[in-house]
Amino acid sequence: MELYRTLGYVALGSYMRRLGEISQQASAQIYQMYGMDFEVKWFPVFLAIAQKEAETVSKIAEYIGQSHVGVSLMVKEMVKEGFLETQKGLVDKRETNVRLTEKGGQMHARMKELLEDLEDTMNEVKNECETDVLRSLMEYEQVILRKSLPERIKSRLKIRERNKVNIFPLDPQNAAHRESFKRINYEWIERYFKVEPLDMESLENPDTFYLNKGGIVLLAEYQGAIVGTSALKPMTEDSMELSKMGVDNSAKGLGIGELLGQSIVDEARKMGLKRLYLETNSRLLPALNLYQKLGFKTVKDFSSPYSRADVAMELFL
Repeated sequence: MELYRTLGYVALGSYMRRLGEISQQASAQIYQMYGMDFEVKWFPVFLAIAQKEAETVSKIAEYIGQSHVGVSLMVKEMVKEGFLETQKGLVDKRETNVRLTEKGGQMHARMKELLEDLEDTMNEVKNECETDVLRSLMEYEQVILRKSLPERIKSRLKIRERNKVNIFPLDPQNAAHRESFKRINYEWIERYFKVEPLDMESLENPDTFYLNKGGIVLLAEYQGAIVGTSALKPMTEDSMELSKMGVDNSAKGLGIGELLGQSIVDEARKMGLKRLYLETNSRLLPALNLYQKLGFKTVKDFSSPYSRADVAMELFL
């Protein structure tokens, strides 16, 4: 018990499982008190049928919020014990209609007595609690149905992993830097298009193509490996072209492209630039979405030395 107090909501799932086990054991003991040879797990399915809230397996599953497979299995178990009988639907043969047998009716009559006593007992328990437990649990269910725990954790994990990314300028004297710059960009170009002469010139000679002209090349490192690149090449005194934005497949989904994009825009502002320009292709939807998120707008009329370029964009700083 101390563990749950210490961990709080972090251990809520385990704590609810523990409460479920306690409730299951209590229910089994209560059934015995009333002389009912009945499985605890059957209760919601049986009651839905007995109260005629749902009369087919599909509707029962929807009504009690359990899987069709699980409900079907419990129905078969209760049929075997003589509590239920089934019949194929007259209109839709895929549907299975379910109803109580005479034995099931007798069980339901006994269960009504139990439910009356149980309701009084649970009201007693409720009055001893400082909060409305059932209402709180139902509210909790609605919250996690709107946005599941895995979804919520995923966004936090992404932020945590992004904080492990290190972005720094390419060192032209560092062979690993140059090789990573080539590898990452050749990989995405060859996957979607063909490598053109200008690609080879820029990737094989980043120092003369970018750095010696006053441009920059940024690299992104994650878990000890270089996984992303971006570059700026001067166009005019106060404008540069953004190019060679690429992220290794092993690091996709971590938001590294956005980090690189924002970093390169920040560098442009530090350099006093007024405008960034880029060319891309309409097939690269993730890239287009990223550029739009960074604030780039489409340029209607442009010419390009790259045959693959069918979209141009610009960002005024």
